[in-house]
Amino acid sequence: MRIAIFSNAYLPSISGVVNSITLFRKGLIAAGHEVHVFAPEYEEYDDAEPYIFRFPALDLSDQLDISIIVPIKNRLEPTVEGIKPALIHSQHPVWMGDLAASFARSLNIPLVFTFHTQYEKYVQHYTPIASKLAGLITDEVIKRYLRNCEHVVVPTESIREMLAKNYGIERGVSVVPTPVDLVKFQDIQTEKIRASFGLDGKEVLLFVGRLAREKGLDMLLQAFTLIQELRPGVRLLLLGRGPYEGTLKAQLANLGLRDLVIFAGAVPHEEVPGYYAAADLFVFPSTTETQGLVIIEAMAAGLPVVAVRAPGAVDVLTEGGGVLTENKPEAFEREVVGILADSGRQRELSDQARRAVERYSISDATGRMLNAYETTLDSWESRDRGG
Repeated sequence: MRIAIFSNAYLPSISGVVNSITLFRKGLIAAGHEVHVFAPEYEEYDDAEPYIFRFPALDLSDQLDISIIVPIKNRLEPTVEGIKPALIHSQHPVWMGDLAASFARSLNIPLVFTFHTQYEKYVQHYTPIASKLAGLITDEVIKRYLRNCEHVVVPTESIREMLAKNYGIERGVSVVPTPVDLVKFQDIQTEKIRASFGLDGKEVLLFVGRLAREKGLDMLLQAFTLIQELRPGVRLLLLGRGPYEGTLKAQLANLGLRDLVIFAGAVPHEEVPGYYAAADLFVFPSTTETQGLVIIEAMAAGLPVVAVRAPGAVDVLTEGGGVLTENKPEAFEREVVGILADSGRQRELSDQARRAVERYSISDATGRMLNAYETTLDSWESRDRGG
């Protein structure tokens, strides 16, 4: 099968969407399929792999994990038509997503769309004026885009339910979790990372992700203020970059906690497993995720999780490996301190995490994606036959 993937973000950008594309592409190629990626170009970056087609764009990956693309269809038309894809898989509802929908119509092939983000919440965080209106407009954009889609892929059951409730989409939806390369989380050496940040003998809480307002980091800092009062040896390690980094540092300075929180910056994805393994507990305060891939990665390293009860986290932790809490500093602090103080419970959660994460292997997730593709093609052909 030939598959064309259209995305507003791809390597070398680091994000959940990019990780999803690269891992599914790896699995699909291993299964004997041909995967072509259409994505923005980045300065001074050349692709080492074939079948990656770049589009001129304004790189905004530091702020929004995307690039603004001027979708000139004529430029890509000969390439896309020459590939003759069986279907087009869009990763975003705008820019390259619009181009994907246009090509699907002109080539008379089905459009598959992965619902990666709770878009209306995301936009409201970045629209300080009339944020509610921005959310409503975004909601309408999503509704219109979904009308173009033959099939929608969602990472969790919670998002399937949200699609049905908010958009009336009940058919043509498949739950396909983003995979994790479990091999990379085996036999990890952690001493070097702990030593490099002066963490020997310390209890380490780890957050991995963009340092952005919508990730719930204000609440996390409030909870950490309470945690360190009860556990003076605790440290918070933030792995990632983002537009909220300066604000966070200013807050920590005002709280007198600057020396207790470590900003590790962004690191190559292949180095991230070592950071999970070097920590004692993974903390996840976000309420805007559709899945929370970083939770799965933490579990793959055997790292217990404390997460705010929200879509994504609820689904991932259903088989154990962590605890869910209210979106309140006091509740979050209570769970974190309780686990840190109980080594037996830590080991139990760690064992649960390693068992539960097996369902997110690349081969298993790729098999589910292929089932979604085959369902899409069957329904498309049936409709063309008038069935």
